Amino acid sequence: CPETTPRVSAGAMSNLVYTDPNCTGSERWSIWREAISESIVFGPDAAEPTGSASFAAQAADVEAARLGLGTDEVEVCQLGVAALLLSHVARAWRGGRFFAALQIFAILHDDFLANIHPGFYQHSAWPLHDTAVQAWKERFLFQVRRFRELAGRRLDQGQEGFSEKAVPDAVERENLGSLGSHVFQQLAQRELRSKWANSTRPNAHRELIPRWEASPVVSLVPSMGQLHPNVRIYVYGPDDVPIIEALTRAPAFCHYRQWGMDVGFHDFFRSSPLRTFDPDKADYFFVPSYACCHQVAGIYEFDELDAKHEAVVQHLPYFGRSGGADHIFSFHYVDLFPSWRKHIPHSIFLTPETEVGFERSLDEFTEDQSRFPPFNPLKDLSIPPYLNPRDVLGFHRNAKPIGEREFLAAFAGKLWTDVTEAADVRGRVAALAGTPGLAIHAYASIAQMFGPQGLQEVMGNARFCLVPRGRAAWSVRFFETLWARCVPVVLSDHYQPPFDTLFDLTEFVIKWPVSRIDDSLVEFLSKIPNDVIERYVEAARRVRCWYLYPPPEVSWLGSWQSRRELEQLEDEVCPGLSSSRNAFMAVAEVLARRVRPTKAGRTTFYIPDPNRGHRPTVTDEALMPV
Repeated sequence: CPETTPRVSAGAMSNLVYTDPNCTGSERWSIWREAISESIVFGPDAAEPTGSASFAAQAADVEAARLGLGTDEVEVCQLGVAALLLSHVARAWRGGRFFAALQIFAILHDDFLANIHPGFYQHSAWPLHDTAVQAWKERFLFQVRRFRELAGRRLDQGQEGFSEKAVPDAVERENLGSLGSHVFQQLAQRELRSKWANSTRPNAHRELIPRWEASPVVSLVPSMGQLHPNVRIYVYGPDDVPIIEALTRAPAFCHYRQWGMDVGFHDFFRSSPLRTFDPDKADYFFVPSYACCHQVAGIYEFDELDAKHEAVVQHLPYFGRSGGADHIFSFHYVDLFPSWRKHIPHSIFLTPETEVGFERSLDEFTEDQSRFPPFNPLKDLSIPPYLNPRDVLGFHRNAKPIGEREFLAAFAGKLWTDVTEAADVRGRVAALAGTPGLAIHAYASIAQMFGPQGLQEVMGNARFCLVPRGRAAWSVRFFETLWARCVPVVLSDHYQPPFDTLFDLTEFVIKWPVSRIDDSLVEFLSKIPNDVIERYVEAARRVRCWYLYPPPEVSWLGSWQSRRELEQLEDEVCPGLSSSRNAFMAVAEVLARRVRPTKAGRTTFYIPDPNRGHRPTVTDEALMPV
């Protein structure tokens, strides 16, 4: 079996995963499955030099080699290949080869687990346990942070600090080299951006480097200079509250969809220099949950999500310090925790939705959404959804120059007749179909939707892109317009786009009243000259990279395909995306600006505690530390 990255076809899916997941039709794979299924868990324990789990994993490797099993047999036994890859991860780690293990894990993560509902492997006979996958991801992210720290200590030596002469051990050189080269790459991109920012050439694209943007080194390497943004975040895990493991199931499956930022923030805070392992130094506490993915995938129903979130909150050891006001939850929709108003009313929500708690008509909610709103701009943050890098590049490459665009305005989207407010707003837009200069494709059935190429072409051929509310106030179309280089016209009265404290939205967004979606809108847009449109588009270009997330680190650091997509993004549109210039860092900057020096909440007390050397201590009413 190879020690290097196995070669499997990206995103390969076999029909046998549905009809014969246990591969009973293959004698060789059946023999291996029966030999390992009762005794093996290919988790981090299997990667230790000794121990029963390690010895069993090594025996499984020997048996797989005897049977001639290979990772190229996806069409024969997809779940068996996935289990074999997981065993290879453990073997590479046992050999001290961090990057080899990460490369194999990236293949497993992107080409298998991201494409298969977790129920298939959880209920199969293969030892593909979600807890093992979670544990491996935690270990990889921790080690990425650790190796970045070690690489950072060599940066002052330049590329020579990672040469064979400087690092004689080949394995250590492999482990440090990729992270070191990435930092140098990001520094080169920052230098290029600085030249663009200071360019005096006529018609040059002026680059924006805000005063608050951190340097690439500070963004990536712990302990390198002063922390920036100046904020410390403690990340809860199963060791703090065991039930968190249930709320973070299926991390690969949940990452590559619109709600993938729930996983993304969990990964970012774990590997970022902003992370602290000392709760006394924390400005915020992050509570991970992939609730939207779990609800859509049928992993948990609403009542199960409610019970699990309630149980987590009740056991958060540092929640009482401020009554939860310094605790952060990432929720695609906050009503995925139905009783949040009772348990976490003062906590911070990272969410794309700024009007309602879930995708329902207003008259279906038992709670008045305006009386106790699910989004409070004084504490919560509006954030972008996750966008696939290939889609971003597609919009960018299909964007025509403004002067060459055929349409005045365009919209393509579903009518969503089951949500009253969505049906009203989108129905008004649909009524504009047939108006000269407009490209309106409003459809009732998903079967009528444009494919990615068709959507990218129509948006890239319009000067304005209409963004009516979707099933809730927000719509992914808003973020797609930034890459299609059309001016977004928001038609959603209660939607608050992200990062209005970092950028002036009025410079690149038009927000138009829903009550006036009629011919007056068309007339208004038609009278805006192209030089004004160009000004709006250019303003959007200067800030749009902070509305985009980089691919998962466990993917692009280990997968050449994912790394290539990231490099294309950084080369063509967003230099610095994988360090200081992305939506994660924008959120971190907003959080840093909101840090309260006083950690106590309004329901707690504080005294110079004689039992702690008279240190200032936050207590409960019984004067016990919280």
